[in-house]
Amino acid sequence: MVQSKSCEGCRQAHDCTKVYEQLGCAEGPSVTSTALLAFLLPVVVFVAALGGFGWLLKGVVAGAYLTPLAAALALVTTTGVVLVARVLTRLHRRK
Repeated sequence: MVQSKSCEGCRQAHDCTKVYEQLGCAEGPSVTSTALLAFLLPVVVFVAALGGFGWLLKGVVAGAYLTPLAAALALVTTTGVVLVARVLTRLHRRK
């Protein structure tokens, strides 16, 4: 493994290199689906819900209240979807 410039002259550089090599060779389950579920799903749900509620409330609510109400409803919807996703992932892990 090639040492970086910050490791030059360090007495523990060899041990540090071993640790990083062992971490890089660690085997385990892929975290891609977990990362997508945790970070991408809430953003996508919020944006979709914001657009959907904005469109649905366009003719019903006055213009000044449209965006805040749509954002509040989108936030509630996103929270609900995230809670359901957490329950489903916990049930899936128990199996």
